[in-house]
Amino acid sequence: MGGKNIRAQQLLIRFGTIFALLLVTLLFSLFVPGFVNSRNLMNILRQVALLTIIAEGFTMCLIVDELDLSFANVASLSSVIVGGLILGEMNPFLAILIVLLIGIGIGLLNGLLVTKIGIPSLITTLAMGIICVGFIYMYTNGLSLYGDMPESFLFLGRGNIAGIPFLVVIMLMIVLLAHFMINNFKVGKYMQATGANKRAARIAGINTDFYKVLGLILSSFGAALTGILLTSKLGTANPEGATGFMTDSFAAALMGQTVLSIGRAKPFGTFIGVLMIGVISNGMTLAGAPYYMQDITKGAIIILSVTITSLQNKRQMDV
Repeated sequence: MGGKNIRAQQLLIRFGTIFALLLVTLLFSLFVPGFVNSRNLMNILRQVALLTIIAEGFTMCLIVDELDLSFANVASLSSVIVGGLILGEMNPFLAILIVLLIGIGIGLLNGLLVTKIGIPSLITTLAMGIICVGFIYMYTNGLSLYGDMPESFLFLGRGNIAGIPFLVVIMLMIVLLAHFMINNFKVGKYMQATGANKRAARIAGINTDFYKVLGLILSSFGAALTGILLTSKLGTANPEGATGFMTDSFAAALMGQTVLSIGRAKPFGTFIGVLMIGVISNGMTLAGAPYYMQDITKGAIIILSVTITSLQNKRQMDV
C-alpha cells in the first residue's frame, strides 16, 4: 500500500502541472461558451507564440544557472531597430540579420561580464536592460514607428501555411529545437551539467564559462527574434512593445520547473507553463473576468510553482 502511495506521489510530482493544464482546460470547456472550438484553440496558440519564443530563450540561461533581466528590453530594442531599418527601405533579410547579430552581441557581452569579470548575472543583465531602454528612446524619441512594410516581412507575423499561422509554426520549431538540443545533444547535456553543479562540471573537463556565455547568448537571441516577430505581427514598432513579456516569461519558466523533474528549467516545461498562462488568460477573457484577475492569477501561479519546487528540494535534502 505504501509503495502505491509513493508511486502515486511521484506521478503527481512529475505530471502534476500537465494534469493541472488539462483540468483547467476541461473546466473552461464546460463553463465558458465558445472556449472549445478549433478557431479559439488556434487563437490561443497564436497568442502565446511570441511568449513561448522569448521564454524558451530565457529558459536557456536558467539551465546554466544564470539569470537574465534584460531580455524583455532586448526584445523591445530589437523591435524598434528592425522597424526603423525596414521603414528606411533596407532589405528585410539584411535588417533581420543585423538585429539578430545585435541580440547575439548583447548576450555575448552579458556572458563575458559574468564569466570573465565576475559580475553576477542579476546585476549585469539588470544594467544591460537599462542601457537598452536608453538606446530605445534615443533611437525613437519615445515615438512608435509605423509605415508601409514589405509583405514578405509582415508574413512572418501575420501569414498562414495551410491554415496554420506562421508564428505558430515558428513557435513549434523553436520548442522542438530547444527540447532536442538540451536533451539529445552534447551541448545541451553540458549546459545542464554546468547549471546543476559548476564545480563538478569543471572537474569533469567541461568549459563551464563557455556554456554560461552560451546560455546568455541564447536568451538574448530569443529576445531579438521575438522583437523582430513582434514588429512583423503588429506592423509597427513600439518602444515598450515587449516589456509585458518579462512577468509572463518568469511565470512560465518557474511553472515549467515543476514539469517532469522538480527544480530544473527545461524547454518542454516552459512550453507547458506558457500554455497554462495562455489557457487561463483566454478562458478568463471569454468568461468576462476583470483584466486584473489575470495578474492576480499569474502571481499566484509563480508563488505556487516556487513553493512546490522548494518543498520538493527540501524533501530531497532531508532524505
